[in-house]
Amino acid sequence: MILGALFDLGLDFPTWKKKIDTLLIPIVHLELEKVSKQGIMAIRFHAVCPHEHVHRGMREIRKIIDASQLSNSVKEKSIQVFSRLAEVEAKIHGVDLEDVHFHEVGALDAIIDIVGACLGFEMFGIEAFYTTPFTFGTGTVHTQHGRMAVPVPATLALTNGFASRRTDLPGELCTPTGTALVTTFARPLPLGWTGVVQKQGYGAGTRDLPDMANVLRLCLMDAPAIQPSREDSEGYELYQVECNLDNMTPELIGYAVDRLFAVGCKDVWQESILMKKNRSAIKLCALSASADLNAVLQLFASETTTGGLRYFPVRRLVAEKSAQVVQTQFGEITMKGVRFPGMKTPRYTPEFESCRMAAQSEKIPLPEVYRAVMIEAARQLGSNTES
Repeated sequence: MILGALFDLGLDFPTWKKKIDTLLIPIVHLELEKVSKQGIMAIRFHAVCPHEHVHRGMREIRKIIDASQLSNSVKEKSIQVFSRLAEVEAKIHGVDLEDVHFHEVGALDAIIDIVGACLGFEMFGIEAFYTTPFTFGTGTVHTQHGRMAVPVPATLALTNGFASRRTDLPGELCTPTGTALVTTFARPLPLGWTGVVQKQGYGAGTRDLPDMANVLRLCLMDAPAIQPSREDSEGYELYQVECNLDNMTPELIGYAVDRLFAVGCKDVWQESILMKKNRSAIKLCALSASADLNAVLQLFASETTTGGLRYFPVRRLVAEKSAQVVQTQFGEITMKGVRFPGMKTPRYTPEFESCRMAAQSEKIPLPEVYRAVMIEAARQLGSNTES
């Protein structure tokens, strides 16, 4: 459905297919079909692949993606989605990350869905993603692990920190594949958000739902409409909201943190403090835009045990962000760069996900990867690097 919506937005199918064919996997046919869902015209994407009994793990999927001729950015983002899925599955089933074997998600059509979506995002030059609340159905679905209630465990875990709503519509409305794609790249749509839609596309699902069009809508917007330029400018004013908590359990605080991010907080953090009678406590702090302040204050009041709040205006200075790829003995590693006003050159640090995947692939300690990457980055990018 994501690919269908991208093609409805105007993604060039021949160019996209030429690039996706470099995956070197057996594909019988790829096609687009214009269909009507409850009167809404949408694109349905078909990937007809041979039936398999193979259950691929991260190692096999990484090899397929790395062997393609896709850009390093598409490869990295695709592996990032699969890694997010693997981490969730490993926790659910109590196995090591490399021992996770995907069933439905490891199938050829799911690989095309994930890699193809990442390729489509790059071809459009999309820089930021926002999502409205997820919609869940009711009932059960049949999986490789037997019948499960919807949303299935992986989908539910992937949507932690994102708003969702239950409906009485039957069946699975959010799959792990689609949910992983959205939650890997998107942020929850902040309350009070406004923007100008430039174009919209509709991707069709396979089922027909009662009294509802089974379509996914993607809206394409100019960057200024999604990210107001003044928000990240020098001295932009935000509000810091905080409270002291000496009678709240860690798991409840963790839930409150997820909810604060979900309503649009720019940052949320905890500080260890001592209160009266030498009682250990946590100071919970959040950074909120003025448009979200009321929702943030209400969430502090409802989701914490505090008896009082503090909030005050603060100003922030946001660095210009960039990324560079360096060639290392482990392959390509992404370096994140930041440059504040007045700095002549960016300051680079290794990107965690790139180093983590290299450490797992080479089976060496992560600090060893960091040290080697820093040495190579200093040689290729200059000395302005830090671990």
